[in-house]
Amino acid sequence: MTLVASDDFSTNQSDVASSVTTSTIEDPSSSSLKPDVAIYHRHVLSFDDGNLALLAEDRYFIIHQGLLCRHSAVLQALIADSKDARILLGRPVLELDEKWSDLGCFLASLYDGVTCLSSSIEDWAVVSAILRLSTKYGVEHVRTEMLRKLTSTWPRNLLAWDMRESNATNAGLYKPRAIYPHPIMMIPLFREIKAYEYLPAAFYDLSRCVASDIVSGWSYPADPSSTWHLGLDEIMTVLKGKEQASRFLSTFIVNELEGREPSPLCIFKSDVDPMKRRICPAAFEAVTFEIVRDCNGVVCHRITDPLFAILDAYLMQKRDNPIGRGRITFRCCDFCKEEFAGAVETARNALWQKLPSWFGIKLETWPQVTGP
Repeated sequence: MTLVASDDFSTNQSDVASSVTTSTIEDPSSSSLKPDVAIYHRHVLSFDDGNLALLAEDRYFIIHQGLLCRHSAVLQALIADSKDARILLGRPVLELDEKWSDLGCFLASLYDGVTCLSSSIEDWAVVSAILRLSTKYGVEHVRTEMLRKLTSTWPRNLLAWDMRESNATNAGLYKPRAIYPHPIMMIPLFREIKAYEYLPAAFYDLSRCVASDIVSGWSYPADPSSTWHLGLDEIMTVLKGKEQASRFLSTFIVNELEGREPSPLCIFKSDVDPMKRRICPAAFEAVTFEIVRDCNGVVCHRITDPLFAILDAYLMQKRDNPIGRGRITFRCCDFCKEEFAGAVETARNALWQKLPSWFGIKLETWPQVTGP
């Protein structure tokens, strides 16, 4: 189910509002019209000098055939091959099997462009409609521009992902659903328009949810009657990838945190005071404890997020507040911290590299190292 797209996504349009009954369609064969459609309503995106009538459900659009044909070879072919002999308000008719609200958004993108749109949840209905129809009708420049808008939300490199996560964090609280569309909404759309390079980020985003939420689907808060669900195959794909990510985090904890030895350059390593020699190992033990008890999920509202947990293992060594319930104030020395920073960066890059294989996505190039 899709959100209801706004029908006023256009400023370059006639404000005339009217309707025509089937009897006003100027064609003797008007009886061939669908028996369940008695009236066609004029969409606000109609132009008095237009020379083509587009029909979609119970709406008609009076638009310019030349504009349509210039941007879409698919629509040009449909117009040329049309056997529809009907005339509406003196214009030839082309009927399209689309929702009128989606078609209105698509036509507005041809007339007015898409500059005003973003990848936010507020614009999702319009953006998804334009993406589907620009793909279906081969309007490549509109499709490219719409996908460009989505790259900051569903990025293809780790740096852009970290920027996305930062933008969704306010006063220490992570609230991505307030600004980004839910991945359950995006995954079917990316499949439909064959934008597979955006799927790894969407699948990873979803994999951080609890399993029950992945299975039960998602309802749009502004319209609880609108609910999205993934198919069984997609659900299994997410859960398998979620398990792989969990194993990766466990391996990182074992290899890089548990019993971590101080750096060869550690300033406390040769200290005569045994308590000082324990500063760096104790600091990493505290971090290990916090990660294992899923502090990032309880305190920071981040659940089963290995990318964040691995980064947080490093950030814990830089925060002023004591670590953990034991109020441990040990901080490892700068040499140990920088050595661990290298291990964190390597692990996070390795995790990002594995996302397509974990979620069964075949891509020629991943990750994309430049751009969003």
